[in-house]
Amino acid sequence: MPDARDKRPADPGLSDIRGRMLVLEVAAMTSLALVLDTSGEDGGKMGRGILHLIREAVGNKCDEMGLSDNASTTAQAYAEELIGTALATLYPSTH
Repeated sequence: MPDARDKRPADPGLSDIRGRMLVLEVAAMTSLALVLDTSGEDGGKMGRGILHLIREAVGNKCDEMGLSDNASTTAQAYAEELIGTALATLYPSTH
């Protein structure tokens, strides 16, 4: 049973979805940046493993959902964009 204090509509609108996406992107990039930090004892070994798992999971999920080639390519490109942003946050260019 939904909480009576929850004022969100059952069918979210575009602005609601955009807001949620923003939060998910920030959480994902922050989490990735923390995991990819190579200053730990393992020198980034765990981070590289997690990157591999993310890429593999996105591909598997696209297959599982039966996404078109175009949608799968878009999903994989978006995953790479998030990974790239997290890496750029950790290692900003010096020029």
